[in-house]
Amino acid sequence: MTTTNRGQIMKFNKITLAISQLLLISTLSHADTSCKQENFWQSWFPEGEFVGFGKIPSVDKVAKAQYEFAQNYHRGNILTKDYSRALDLFQRAANNGLTQAHFKLGLLNHYGQGKAKDLSEAYVHYEKAAEQNSPEAEFNLGLMNRYGLGRPKNMPAAYEWFSKSAQAKTAMNIDKCEINLSGVKESQFNLAQMYHYGLGIKKDMVKAVNMYEKAAAYNMKEAQFNLAKLLLSGEGIKYDFDRAMENYKLAAEQGLAEAQLNLAQMLHYGPSYFQDHFAAYNWYQKAAKGGLSEAEFNLGLMNHYGRGTNQNYIAALGHYIKAKNANIPEAYLNLGFLYHYGLGTSIDEKKAFEYFKEAARHDLPQAQYHLGLLYQDGKWLLQDKSQSAYWFDKASKNGIQEAELMIQALAMREPEDADLYIVSPER
Repeated sequence: MTTTNRGQIMKFNKITLAISQLLLISTLSHADTSCKQENFWQSWFPEGEFVGFGKIPSVDKVAKAQYEFAQNYHRGNILTKDYSRALDLFQRAANNGLTQAHFKLGLLNHYGQGKAKDLSEAYVHYEKAAEQNSPEAEFNLGLMNRYGLGRPKNMPAAYEWFSKSAQAKTAMNIDKCEINLSGVKESQFNLAQMYHYGLGIKKDMVKAVNMYEKAAAYNMKEAQFNLAKLLLSGEGIKYDFDRAMENYKLAAEQGLAEAQLNLAQMLHYGPSYFQDHFAAYNWYQKAAKGGLSEAEFNLGLMNHYGRGTNQNYIAALGHYIKAKNANIPEAYLNLGFLYHYGLGTSIDEKKAFEYFKEAARHDLPQAQYHLGLLYQDGKWLLQDKSQSAYWFDKASKNGIQEAELMIQALAMREPEDADLYIVSPER
């Protein structure tokens, strides 16, 4: 019995267009400034007396108060969370000239908070916020153009917005004070992908690597993952196996299942000095919890052969069954072996036949050979020597030497209808 060696057909998972979370944490970085920044009490009770008594507050003060109360309703800080009230107050603040409120209105329309979801309206508010150098608004405009949210896809426009969002800039805060804003790291990742795959801009692997490295420096796991892949392929950067593994590990430790799988595969099948089957088994387990069927298959292999863990055919069977849902041909083949030989389960030739047949459809020679045996023996299904010869022939052409011997043995036997060719002595 032989089981396919997954090391010969190992493939790495990849992340291509990953970033769906649009609600960003603020990236504001306040600069030292002489501008007077006041909290609510300082603004409305400057001398211990409420400004509204006998002194009409400025439009700016009103807008700022509306914005701050809207923030409290939106976040559920101090006040009970209430998206409808937050929407109303953000709109009032925007109408009073506070452009920062437009970004919040964009988010509320984007996610349907306090009102029906309206991506077109969200886009309009993001544009108004972007006019005042909001990197978060620029980033969301990039995403909406890239993925066609609320408007047709427009890759060149997405590239332009991501480029703006990635840059550091200055802007005014709600106190009309100048502040420094850092670029959005997710924009750098998106720019890297656009250079990587030629989306909205000419493909440029050197620039892609540069952007991946910038995003990876912010400990962005998706960027670390893609940088590792390029370090292994040598595209746009010098091949560096050790550095690639460092980046896979950084991304894997942050819970990126694809990185956990690729790191496990290298620990399982990679260079001898790097192999560590126990560590591979651990990372496969994490990747499997992340829903990756390829990890389930490899866990099946390691339990099947006792690598990185004790040999356990029952556990192998369970992992192979989970892997078959991803249509992994070798999972069908190995399930066929376990049922055919009764490993970790009772012998079940019917199940073995079905799994071998599925694996044979993917042109796996071991499955073709075993189908030939099943048709030859006729223990479970009707004996069919023509089908047996057919599958032995396919297996032989795919390199299974045992199948060639079976073909020769079949050719030496008399055909079952030999008596039809005997001439009667009476004639």
